[in-house]
Amino acid sequence: MSVRRIITGAATGALLLIASAGPAFAAASSTIGDVEVADGQLSFVVTLDGVPTGATIETDDASVSLEGQTLDPSVQSLSDADDVTQTALLVMDTSDSMAGEKLAAAQNAARQFVSAVPSEVEIGLVTFDSVAELQVPPTTNRSNLLDTIDGLTTAPQTVLYDAVVVAAVELLSADVGSALLLSDGADRGSAATIEEATKAAKKSDARFDVVSFGDSTEQVAALTDIAVATDGTVYEAADTEQLAEAFDQAATTLSNRFLMTADLPDGYTQTSGTLTATIPVDGAPVTDAAQVVLGAPLAAGPDDVPPPLPTADPGPLTTLANNVIWLAVGAVFVAMFIILYIAIAAGTNPERNQSGGVRRRLSIYTLGGKAPVKEQETTVLGDTQVARSAVEFAGRVVARRDFESTLGAKLESAAVPLKPAEWLLIHVGITLGAGLVAFLLTSGRLLLTLVAIGLGMVLPWMYLTFKAGQRRKAFMAALPDTLQLMAGSLSAGYSMPQAVDTVVREGKPPISTEFNRALVETRLGVDLEDALDGIAERMQSVDFAWVVMAIRIQREVGGNLAEVLTTVSATLRERERLRRQVQVLSAEGRLSAWILGLLPIVFALYLVLVRPEYLEPLITTAFGWLLLGTGTVLLVVGGLWLRKVVKVEV
Repeated sequence: MSVRRIITGAATGALLLIASAGPAFAAASSTIGDVEVADGQLSFVVTLDGVPTGATIETDDASVSLEGQTLDPSVQSLSDADDVTQTALLVMDTSDSMAGEKLAAAQNAARQFVSAVPSEVEIGLVTFDSVAELQVPPTTNRSNLLDTIDGLTTAPQTVLYDAVVVAAVELLSADVGSALLLSDGADRGSAATIEEATKAAKKSDARFDVVSFGDSTEQVAALTDIAVATDGTVYEAADTEQLAEAFDQAATTLSNRFLMTADLPDGYTQTSGTLTATIPVDGAPVTDAAQVVLGAPLAAGPDDVPPPLPTADPGPLTTLANNVIWLAVGAVFVAMFIILYIAIAAGTNPERNQSGGVRRRLSIYTLGGKAPVKEQETTVLGDTQVARSAVEFAGRVVARRDFESTLGAKLESAAVPLKPAEWLLIHVGITLGAGLVAFLLTSGRLLLTLVAIGLGMVLPWMYLTFKAGQRRKAFMAALPDTLQLMAGSLSAGYSMPQAVDTVVREGKPPISTEFNRALVETRLGVDLEDALDGIAERMQSVDFAWVVMAIRIQREVGGNLAEVLTTVSATLRERERLRRQVQVLSAEGRLSAWILGLLPIVFALYLVLVRPEYLEPLITTAFGWLLLGTGTVLLVVGGLWLRKVVKVEV
């Protein structure tokens, strides 16, 4: 064991023995700090600790000596000094271990601390759980600070060392700074180490008083290191009463800080020396001596720079989200570049320019003497060259992927008047646009941006599916009446095309629009039965396919088609009534299936957005992957089983 560890252990044990009696010390003590020399005058701050309530601090009898030479000091309370701003930070543990009575006691103690500290002192608030954050910058506005203290909540982890670094960086610019650090457990999850935290606290020239609200040996040792490095005090609070006493003693210490100034002796040339200051308390001298530097401050070296502000470990989920989002943002710019390139290439195509020149040269031989003008194809995205080039490019993409027929059928079923290429461009634009807008509106919160991209991918397709389903239901609901109307027209002596025309004139969408399309197709040379088969295919209606089969058979072998349609109409009407009855009876089961199927997914999405660290063990450990895979398989099997149970074919 090294000598340094022995000394450190002995100091820690001594402080623990002192703190074990409670937060208050048996005798008053003093600490010299914030020593400055300017224009031949020495100034420094003396902090009195453990002064009993009601004790008399005899500042008029204060004395100062430098290297044995007595100086004539002037003493004033630091709160009364006009050119010195005193800054204090409350650094409070808000980890889950503080939940309940502990947090309530800490809030009460903090409110008492704020009330007891002189009004001239600027007070700020730093909290730490999974992340260390400056909640309230140092201010003399007590109401905002108290409201923030009242609204504190807890969260997992305890980034104690990160909180020390955050407080130290905030106190770097303070004239005279101090911090009161409260923690009830050892550090868990900090990016900074205890050495970095202690070094940052020491470089801030601020005093760190610490309150140990727990019984963790590791915690007390870490807090003691920080307090010893900054000439602070360790308070050990075993219960809520001692916690209140510790905060009250810390507030009293802030009130007992004095600014002492004295002229240096004539001809004093030493750059360092031993400074001794004494202030009597109730007639008993309270003295402290410190080795101080009186010359010009040395330039800050690499070791003097405080460590950067720590950031919470993003974890695998956030890292994955970061990669995906940046890829998505990059895809936006790549897509814009491709569209711009297509537009430029389309405008500078040598073949197009050559063919245009040929048409111009041949125009004098035409009857009108003008070059033929090719009609430009319009798109829903506009008539510009960029829009047409983009649609053409998307058309080649869907054609190569053999996706055009499937997407085209889906668009026809939903009655969306778009080409597959146009829909693909709009879909991609919505996806990338939603991600980019969410990324900008949420100030770069990558998980929310990822959710926006997912919604941009899913919602347009869900809209298409929903609209196609609604048209299909409306078609099936109106089909019995439509067949009855056709049967009446045939009984009145109309031909089949005339009966279809009657449906077009007297029906309602989607029946009228679909039959009108079939009628137009017959006028272009398509057989009526084939045109009606197209309706059955677009509407995915087995019932209407049977009707078309009956019409085709009647046309080949003869028969009373009006009577057949009347019978089919009555059958379909009964089937529709039975289908609606089954829908009503199975509504509860279908709702249960939706809830049970979506609940794990929605809850997992909520945890990803709010508490991603809860899910990290699932993707960072082998056992977590096993549980995740098993849960996914069970969820899929359960969803398929529920779907089979609640689905009743009529």
